Formats: sequence, structure tokens, C-alpha cells
Amino acid sequence: MSSMLKRKRILMLPLDFSGNCIGRTALIADILSEFCEIYVIGLASSSDIWSPVKDKLENFPHYCFKGRFRNLTLSLFKNMKNLLEKIINIQPDVIYSFKPLLSSYGVSLLYKLKESRIPLILDIDDWELGFVLDSGWKIPFSLLTVSFMENLIRFSDAITVSSYFLKHKFGGYYLPHVVDTDLYDPLKYDQEKIRQQLGISSEVVISFIGTPRKHKGADTIIMSLNKLLRTLPWLGNNFKFLFTGDPQDSYVRFLIDLSTHLLGKERTLFLGMTPKTHEPLLLAASDIVCIPQKKSYASIGQVPAKVFTAMSMAKPIIASAVSDLPIILKECGITIPPGDIDALAKQIMYLIENPQIAKMLGQRARAKCVEKYSYIAGKKILKNVLNKLLFKRL
Repeated sequence: MSSMLKRKRILMLPLDFSGNCIGRTALIADILSEFCEIYVIGLASSSDIWSPVKDKLENFPHYCFKGRFRNLTLSLFKNMKNLLEKIINIQPDVIYSFKPLLSSYGVSLLYKLKESRIPLILDIDDWELGFVLDSGWKIPFSLLTVSFMENLIRFSDAITVSSYFLKHKFGGYYLPHVVDTDLYDPLKYDQEKIRQQLGISSEVVISFIGTPRKHKGADTIIMSLNKLLRTLPWLGNNFKFLFTGDPQDSYVRFLIDLSTHLLGKERTLFLGMTPKTHEPLLLAASDIVCIPQKKSYASIGQVPAKVFTAMSMAKPIIASAVSDLPIILKECGITIPPGDIDALAKQIMYLIENPQIAKMLGQRARAKCVEKYSYIAGKKILKNVLNKLLFKRL
């Protein structure tokens, strides 16, 4: 079966080369490249590719139409003809579209009107309508277009989803954000050396490594640590809050100011945008990883990819009981009610005071990740999806 797939060209259509959504595309492209030819084509909402995966995309032929517009819909109308011509020139055997939105799935459906025999896979890793509902219906046009595109999901030939909420809603194959457990292997990294390079000595490092958004709860971590500082003055200089993000983003700037104000500059370790290849290093330097998702329409269908990378690096994890996180972290992590500052503070302190339990949770998380959420597990799922689609057309 793999030899048959080796000859197949998979064209991947991400929503936006410039956003963090390209991360899922790069992940699946990385897995499929072992037994398929991969091409990645699409639009960019800014003048550059999202920096954390820029190096990884160099491994595949890729082309992005960089827009002068931040609005992807305007960019799509401007570049539609050239985009379709690029797809036609590649002559793909399969199209893999990411997110049921106009600039990715919409383009795929247009191509399928011309080439109906080409199977179309749609990947869904968020409930897009949930993001619109969370915005308070401020943009009626978005509500209409997202609802319209959601109704077209049934025209795909196969669906992959990243959470059980999405599987229940849309069907398809469950494909979590799997991780390269060989790359994310704690035994390959010198924790002390990395910590020295980051200016960390004996402090406990509490981390949020990823793309901060309002529903992801990085502010909850800051307020929980502030509570510990106020109630346990002896904690003093014994911890640092490490986090990443785009310093040009207004919410990230808010987090920097909040952390500096509530925790102090000396306890705030903001590292900006970092390549995905640096993520294992930052995790190696961390003692506790927090994923305090808030309960919202945006988060109920979302599973943060960072839970799996933290598991693979054998880190103790505290996460909100939102979406699949209680299932994923069962017996290998700690879950708390979403938005509960007191509960998060209590569990952070519990892990600080009980390093052996923290170590045991990390080891269990690593073992579960290798078994269920590795590239090997993802490869089996993707091979199954592709083989069923392609054999159906023989």
C-alpha cells in the first residue's frame, strides 16, 4: 500500500501561510512526505510565512500568494485565477484542504467542480462558527460565510478532525495533533545547559509555549502566580513565567504588561516568536506546563497542539477540563475547572511542593504520548484515509 502511495501527489491547501493555522498543515505534510509527494499552495495574509514553521516548509515545494490585504477574502478574489492555475499545473492525485473556509476549502471545491474524480480531504481542527459566536456576532458577513461553508462540508470525500467534539459534529477520522516523539525526547536535551543560556538558575519555570489567544488563558496563569506571590511571600524569586508569542500582537503586548506589573520584570521571561525546532528546548527548560483554556465557543472543539509536545517531553501538565483535555490527560496530568485562578494556583503549588509526583506525571504523559499521539500513530490513520479513498477510485 505504501508503494502505491509513494507515487501520489498530495496538494495541501492551508487557510493562511501567515497564521498559526499553518502549523497543522506543516505537521500533516511532514508525516505524509515519508510516502507521498507533497505540495503546499495557498494565500498569506501578510508578507511572510508564519515564522515557527518557516524552516519546516522548506522541506516541501510550496508557494504562497502574499497579499497586500490582511483580509484573506479580498486576497482570494485577487489571486483566484493564479491559484487555480497553480493547482492545475501540479495535477494532484489528492487535495487536502485545511479548515472549512473560503480561502482553503472554497478553492478546493472550485477545483473539484472541474476535476470531480480527484478526491478531496478536509481537515477540521477548530469549530469556526464558534469563533464567530464568541465575537458576539460583530461581523454579520463572517457569520454568513462561515455558516455557508460549514454546510458545504458534506461535499468532501473524507474528513479528518482533531477532537471528539468535531468528530461528533462533522464525522470523519479522528486525527489528533500528533508529535514527533523522537524530536521531542527529553533525553536528547541538556536541561541545565539550556536553562543557563536562558538566564535561568534554580527557579521553577512555569510555561505557556504557543500562540496566546484570549480563550487560551495565559492571563489566568499570570493571575494565579500573582495570587501565590501575595499569599506565599517566601516564593519570591523562586519562579519564572516563560511564554512565547508575537510581540506585535495587541493581546501578547497586554500579557507582557500584565506579567511585568503583577509578577515583576525579573519573573517574566518572554521569548517572542520562536521556531518550532526550538520548542523542545523551551520545554526542556520548563518545570510545569500550564494549558488553562477558558470555556467558550472557540475552545469547546479545540485541542491545543502544545499539550502533546509537553507530554512528549515528559512535563507535568495542568490544563482546564475543556474539550478532550480530560481524556488526553487522564492519569498523566492534572485538570482544573476552566477560568479557576484559585485551582490553578493550588495545583501549581502542589507540583512545586511534590517534585516526585510531578516527575511521575511527566513520565506517564510521555509513555501515553508515544503510544497514542506519536507520528507513528498519525501515519497509520493517514495511510488508512488515503488508501480507502484511492482504492475506491481504482
